[in-house]
Amino acid sequence: MAHDTNAETGDWLARDEAARAYVVGATRAVESLLASTYGPRGSTSLVQTVDGQQVPETVVTADAGRLLDAIERGDGFVHPIAALFVDGLDSVRRGLHDGTTTAALLAAGLVDEGARLAETGLHEGTLTVGYAMAANRAGEVLDDLARPISPTDRDRLREVAETSMTTDLSPSRRDAYADVVSTAVAELAGSTEGQWFDTDDVSVRTRAGDGVELVRGHVIRRRPGAHETSEKSRLSFDWTPSVEGVLSDARIAVLERDIDVEATATNFGSGGAAVSLGSAGSVAAYTAARTDAIDDVAASVADLGVDVLVVRAELDDAVKTALESRGVAVVDRAQYPKSDIHRVARATGAQVVGHVSDLDESKLGRAGRVTERRVGDEKWTTIGECEGSVFTVVVGTPTEQGRTAHERLVEDAVETTAIAALDGQVLPGAGAAPLAVARDLRRFAGGVRGKEQLAIEAFADVCESLVRTLARNAGYDPLEVVAAVRTAHADAAADPAPVGLDVTRGEPADAWELGVVEPRRVFSQALDSAVATSEQLSTIDAVVSPGLDLDELDPQIEHD
Repeated sequence: MAHDTNAETGDWLARDEAARAYVVGATRAVESLLASTYGPRGSTSLVQTVDGQQVPETVVTADAGRLLDAIERGDGFVHPIAALFVDGLDSVRRGLHDGTTTAALLAAGLVDEGARLAETGLHEGTLTVGYAMAANRAGEVLDDLARPISPTDRDRLREVAETSMTTDLSPSRRDAYADVVSTAVAELAGSTEGQWFDTDDVSVRTRAGDGVELVRGHVIRRRPGAHETSEKSRLSFDWTPSVEGVLSDARIAVLERDIDVEATATNFGSGGAAVSLGSAGSVAAYTAARTDAIDDVAASVADLGVDVLVVRAELDDAVKTALESRGVAVVDRAQYPKSDIHRVARATGAQVVGHVSDLDESKLGRAGRVTERRVGDEKWTTIGECEGSVFTVVVGTPTEQGRTAHERLVEDAVETTAIAALDGQVLPGAGAAPLAVARDLRRFAGGVRGKEQLAIEAFADVCESLVRTLARNAGYDPLEVVAAVRTAHADAAADPAPVGLDVTRGEPADAWELGVVEPRRVFSQALDSAVATSEQLSTIDAVVSPGLDLDELDPQIEHD
């Protein structure tokens, strides 16, 4: 093994074979962490980590992106190669919300194959060129395999949504979730006439129970704050509905800041806004002036015809009471997330104003139906039947504890389905795309002169390995499955063929007929990220660790 030590500094240097072993060991470790999450029969993993407030948290998930996020919130990836490897997946993990495991398996496989070929004498430059040729050829295969999709084709979008939800769901719940997600995306796409649209206009809300609902508008969630988690705080939180019953054809005003009447009420003392109350008379005068100012503000809002006032800040009780006494329902503390008031504005056609004095009739919006109810430890205000292209997906979950996981699941399904609608191209799933790419690359490699063909053949093997992992996670013999699907591809009338693995039967099947469909961009981006990551890591031929205590480290080459 080629590694040296500087006796004076203690620096450790791994070169050639030892450096490649160091790289491959790290990528294999990350791959083994994520491999079991691949496919609809993937397993869940448990991570002890911390949340955004550094509070200990236990995350149980079958989503590779969530798994990596949980690890990074904790101690993170301290191994430098592992950290580089995970960073290379960011374009898929954070940009697409799907395909993270695919990208990780492909990247790790390409690094592994690159190290194996390097041991046989293949130069890293030749490897890089071969991988680039294979990736370019794979893009051509995917062009032939892909099918167009209309952004308002709810049936095909429903298949995309259902395919993206790999968590263990009951068939009825998966169908219900996919139906409402596809409807939301199709409605959003239709509202822009096929142009670009923003998935930020689709929110997801979950509640314990059954059933799903699509609200054209926004559902504001309010709850006791993070500093109000005690039972006493929950009991003291104002659970009384601001909106009684159903409010129809409501005029909506949206306010960003608190209503501060102190500037009007403080005519005492001197020096800016300071109040100096030196006698009982001044206290009474101050109180009267403040009350009059509050009444004036409430009257001005009511005179505009405002039915519902949505405020990001928390209003003073006296201000709230004055408004409600004039028939204005107050929905304050609409601050988590901060984008809520802007969604309400886009839904209703209202304009967000900073100060109540800026309100006028032109800045008001409308909602056909406004209701309020308590859901668990939250108070929901539903501003629905709006004209704006803002939607809220409301889904029931089996348990109260599963609400967060299901909310993230549906959010990711919305993102993935929207990608298909925006790009207008989908691929057959079930492993059909990597199988078609692998089959074509093996034929293509035979016509390539030079050692690049070795890299192209290795690329094909890595693509096919995805199907082996898919079969293994579904409980089938990987070798038998690969042999069967290879035969099915060879016998298929179409070339490339949309033949993948039916995980319910363990047999080859047409993925289009199965309804297993994914956005073209997910697999394409996974390939691109994998090639870029492997190129970065496969060219490493030396690793320097300054000041390393060699008594604590004895690097070993990993073997299968």
